[in-house]
Amino acid sequence: MRVSYFSWLRAKTGVAAEVIELPSECATVDDLIRHLSNRHPALADIAGAQGSLRYTVNRRYVEKLHRIEPTDEVGFFPPVTGG
Repeated sequence: MRVSYFSWLRAKTGVAAEVIELPSECATVDDLIRHLSNRHPALADIAGAQGSLRYTVNRRYVEKLHRIEPTDEVGFFPPVTGG
């Protein structure tokens, strides 16, 4: 699985993207976030806040409970603000 981090999430995780083997216990985006939070503690702090992240699976925005497959490409985006 390819996981990409966008904007300031790159600095928080230390990588722009990584290829991981999806653990069998990861069935949803939410499960993946918990797994990745062990690798990137800064991600855990951000992911715990309501509305703090947006997610894509295969370039389509999804919710946390969206099911994922080992061949998917997942993207994590910080919230966008504007004025």
